[in-house]
Amino acid sequence: MTQVRNLSIGEHAIIGDIIADSFADDPVAAWVFGGQQGIKHYFTKIAQKHYLKNGYGYVMNDESGGALWLPPGIEKKLPLIKSINIALPMIKHSGFKSIPRGLFVDNALCKVKPETPHYFLFAIGARSTEQGKGIGGKLMEASLEKVDSAKMPVYLESSKETNTPFYRRYGFEVIERFVPTRGCPPLWLMWREPK
Repeated sequence: MTQVRNLSIGEHAIIGDIIADSFADDPVAAWVFGGQQGIKHYFTKIAQKHYLKNGYGYVMNDESGGALWLPPGIEKKLPLIKSINIALPMIKHSGFKSIPRGLFVDNALCKVKPETPHYFLFAIGARSTEQGKGIGGKLMEASLEKVDSAKMPVYLESSKETNTPFYRRYGFEVIERFVPTRGCPPLWLMWREPK
């Protein structure tokens, strides 16, 4: 039976590959990175340098889906010095435009992120061949157990309006439709009160 397990610090390549696959048709990721190689590189590196060191993640034991989280009090933005080896390969895979686009989006989202202490769901997804099989639900339920035991709210940024009904099933509500910068597709900023 497929079950959810915790990710370990050294498993950034696994979660990077899963999230890149699940975000293959994501409009914001496509606008920033332009192609699948850039998306995979970014998610792998950001998992390695930040989310698995300062946060935590979950993965299905068959690697069909995964999620990355940050606990309250941890900034989602990496200091610039830790981002250099993310940026250089991004230029190689996605072109120079990916850097200012990524920075514009990240900076704009950091400015509108709620100040109330909360858990942050950075990414959750199932591989493209596994979508619609309940994997996202299993990951969300496992994730929310920890959040609910801490009696804390949750914040996320959905880059697809079609995903908002999924999040609403788990108690999230849209607080804003947000366009981070000119030309970028919108995101739906969502909040879930403690349960």
